[in-house]
Amino acid sequence: MFGNIVDKTNIMRKITFLLFFTLNFLTAQTTYNFDWSYGTPDQQIEIEVGDTVNWTWTGGGTHNLIVTSGVETFDSGYHTAGWEFSHTFNEVGVTDYTCTPHDDMYGTVTVSSSTMSISENNNLNVRIFPNPVTSNFITIKTATIGLKNIKLYDINSRVVLNTSIDSEILNIDNVSPGVYFIQVTINGQSEVSKLIVR
Repeated sequence: MFGNIVDKTNIMRKITFLLFFTLNFLTAQTTYNFDWSYGTPDQQIEIEVGDTVNWTWTGGGTHNLIVTSGVETFDSGYHTAGWEFSHTFNEVGVTDYTCTPHDDMYGTVTVSSSTMSISENNNLNVRIFPNPVTSNFITIKTATIGLKNIKLYDINSRVVLNTSIDSEILNIDNVSPGVYFIQVTINGQSEVSKLIVR
């Protein structure tokens, strides 16, 4: 009798966890991190309504990031390496941007209607690039140093990759193209981000 109660309690805990995890995927938004420098021509960023793009100035020179056409408007002003500029996209459509003094620095953000997003805990300040992924490797940078436990979930919340890395490079050559959610855990703290594999 008590064995059945314990089994039912464990099953209910698992169902509650899965529901909580899935609901978090469905209700919150994602922040995408990109570098902005001489080495970033023709950035192509695909996101959903409510997502935020964060650009970090890297390398030398003074740059701005300004809209040239599209549904959103923003202007970062001129800054040097280390500056960060964020914009949350709330309109479906395409927005083109550039660095005014450097015509080889430009890109496009394409925003679609929200179908699936995720909760985000910024304690680790996870930055994943490139995203979307077009190679067999991604770089995972975090504010916290330590062994990174990585879980990659498909849109049905199935784990397709479960590994640990002590570097910033993750091999995803066995991951099929699609939309995923990547959970990075360091020292008991976790953060989840959306990852697009092409």
